[in-house]
Amino acid sequence: MSFYQHIFAKFYDGFMHGFERKLYKKRKYLLSKLEGHVIGVGEGTGINFQFYPEDIHIHAVEPSKPMLEKARIKAVGNSNITFYNKDINDVALNEHFKEKSIDAVICTLVLCTIPDPIKALQNFKKWLKPNGKLIILEHIHASKPANKKLQNFINPVWKVFGEGCHLNRNTDLLIKEAGFTPILEEYFMRTLRFYSGVFKLGENHR
Repeated sequence: MSFYQHIFAKFYDGFMHGFERKLYKKRKYLLSKLEGHVIGVGEGTGINFQFYPEDIHIHAVEPSKPMLEKARIKAVGNSNITFYNKDINDVALNEHFKEKSIDAVICTLVLCTIPDPIKALQNFKKWLKPNGKLIILEHIHASKPANKKLQNFINPVWKVFGEGCHLNRNTDLLIKEAGFTPILEEYFMRTLRFYSGVFKLGENHR
């Protein structure tokens, strides 16, 4: 745990406040009708907690201890949230998440930071029930050639200051290549190019 992680966590909510206002309706639409047991991947400071239904059980996974500490404060009084201070690809999570036991996996602004997103998607397929859902709200690589080049140029520095965030991941393609089928999907702009959607397991992965 580094000093920068503490600084990043301390100022994260304030820095993201204006940006998050633009995503409020998207988060609410995607998260407000969930049921059962869900995994919140990289829950950060707990921005999603306000949108989850009261009667679901949330498994909040977050590798940054300072971020998790802020999330715990937001979760005070909610006994339906279990916290895991681990990377989503930590094999120890298999002790908590059995195969085909999870109703939904939630990824909001997090697949850009996971060192091995392909492995993470494989884990999601393993943990999800046959009728389980993958919920996505992620920024992705630009579509215009000039913007793509700019993001590729900035990305090495951006990753350092953004705690591993990649500007140039084609997350929309990675999800489908991993065997997920979109039930609904949307591309939109919020300064960056965004991708959101609800996915089911492909027929060969149920």
